[in-house]
Amino acid sequence: MRAVTNTSPLIYLSRIGRLDLFRHYREVLIPEKVLEEIEAGRKRGHPEALDVRRLVRTRNARVVRVPKVRREWNLGPGETAAIALALKERVDEIVIDDRAAIAIAKFLGLRPVSIPFLLLRDRKKGQTSQRAFEAALRRLLSEGYYLSPELVDRLIKEGRE
Repeated sequence: MRAVTNTSPLIYLSRIGRLDLFRHYREVLIPEKVLEEIEAGRKRGHPEALDVRRLVRTRNARVVRVPKVRREWNLGPGETAAIALALKERVDEIVIDDRAAIAIAKFLGLRPVSIPFLLLRDRKKGQTSQRAFEAALRRLLSEGYYLSPELVDRLIKEGRE
């Protein structure tokens, strides 16, 4: 499988130490605009850029220049570039967490997946224990990622099945 990722999944997965979830993809495409956003964060003291650079150097990820996109879809530049690249490259999935971006991706025929889905898929494949899965969800929440309590309960239940 091939995927395109947006900025926030890279940041949050770095913060919880789970960039390894991208191993399930044959290739992960990172729009150049996304890398620029992450690098800007590094200059403000956020260390995630170092993990993302390591991901690009050592794994199946590569940075791709996306031509100027005329349609903004009222999204940020990272989301816009990710959706445009996913459409152009006809990838299997787009890793994205913004609700508006997810809705647009679905409307355009893309398959958006979120961080909780990646964590659950890893659990379902037996790649991580239920305990580690729940710990990753807790870390994600502690980093400011929003999930409703009902969704957290549902994810934990699905992880046990």
